[in-house]
Amino acid sequence: MRRVIPWCLLALFFCGCTSSAPSIIDVSASDSSPVTRQKVLFQVWGMSDNTPMRYSWHADGGDLLEWNEYDPYAYWIAPGEAAICKITCTITDDEDNSTVHVFEIQVSERSAETVLAENTVASLEKQHVSLLGGAWVSTENGEVRYVSSSRNEATTWTGTFGTMHVDMYNLSYSLWGAPPIGNEISVQSTSGESILVCEECAADGTIHDLAIDVLDSYLLWIATDSGLHWYNSTSNTHGTYEEEAISEAYALFTGRDFVYAATSSGIFTLDGEDDDTPTYTGNSCAVLEIVGDDATTLQIEPDSEKTIWHITGGSVCRNGAALPTQPPVVRCSLDVDLDGNIWCGKYCWDGSSWQQPEGIDGTDVVKSVASNEGIIFFQTASGALLRW
Repeated sequence: MRRVIPWCLLALFFCGCTSSAPSIIDVSASDSSPVTRQKVLFQVWGMSDNTPMRYSWHADGGDLLEWNEYDPYAYWIAPGEAAICKITCTITDDEDNSTVHVFEIQVSERSAETVLAENTVASLEKQHVSLLGGAWVSTENGEVRYVSSSRNEATTWTGTFGTMHVDMYNLSYSLWGAPPIGNEISVQSTSGESILVCEECAADGTIHDLAIDVLDSYLLWIATDSGLHWYNSTSNTHGTYEEEAISEAYALFTGRDFVYAATSSGIFTLDGEDDDTPTYTGNSCAVLEIVGDDATTLQIEPDSEKTIWHITGGSVCRNGAALPTQPPVVRCSLDVDLDGNIWCGKYCWDGSSWQQPEGIDGTDVVKSVASNEGIIFFQTASGALLRW
């Protein structure tokens, strides 16, 4: 008996030290039924006694974006054709034990659908401040709604705005808005509290666009038909930018390094320098900056040469030169989708020609927004909102 007991104890010791594979405690996908070329966020939460854990991802279709092996999530862009795709996450602990979870995703073809009916939409604003976001809609009845690939819901923000801008302010998401007629500007925090910040910022006339400065988050740029103005929320002061050079300002774009302004005198780079020379001349009603002019994939590299798209003299231009072909109707609206296609109204430039989505023939689109998850939203002249 004396020899049996030690062997039993030794067996118990080895059993107690056996390392088990990581456990999966929860999984999620931002959209389990995406459309073609839509961005999806996958998350897998693992648990193990042997940390740290590493996460490896594989997809049998579409494009996986670069991920950090110690983060339990990854972004994936669906393929360009309808398919059933498998996205696999392998969790490996510090002792090389692993567990696998597979997402099986049905990818569908895109189609145009009405999200909000006619006589509803007052303005449409892209959500800039997240990697996976939709758009904000101000309605004629005073609601501010959030729309995405699968959502259409009211928010705590309210108001009928001719233009609005959503950004970070005082450590929370805030909406800056101006009415369709008039020059009052208000800001609302996520709590819904509204504060009138400037009654005379725009002097007189209609406010066309708003944007928070890239270099100074307390500086608000204001594009109006009386010029380009600014408001500083820390000092509660306001003024006019290059009053003699710019008689009218129409649109603003928050770029990677600076804010760009489309004005009656051309495209201005608002870089903090005392310079009244436009980057490109001519009466410009829309502006967009992208980095890396690739028609198939939008590459964002730190040292990439900038490409500035703008609408000048009724033509869509790239770095000061009009494209060789133009869309059938040029609207003062520009955006870029996940694949680097440039949208002007309901038409998109794929690098060689202009294309129009199926299902919107005869629809008069006044503004398009390519959301950060790849969904395209169309604001129509009739006040309806379409999702494609």
